[in-house]
Amino acid sequence: GPFVIKEVFAHGAIEIYKPGDEANTFKVNGQRLKIYKGGDVERHKVALLFGDP
Repeated sequence: GPFVIKEVFAHGAIEIYKPGDEANTFKVNGQRLKIYKGGDVERHKVALLFGDP
């Protein structure tokens, strides 16, 4: 399933974890990660409303 990125390091490693299991993180080579193109993933959304000044 999809993983969540916790931290990106300058040398290319990326620390990830499974949603709901934040205590168990592990580092992977950033070149080995693939974009998740599966079903819905819970996301935080923000709506910005702009009006005329």
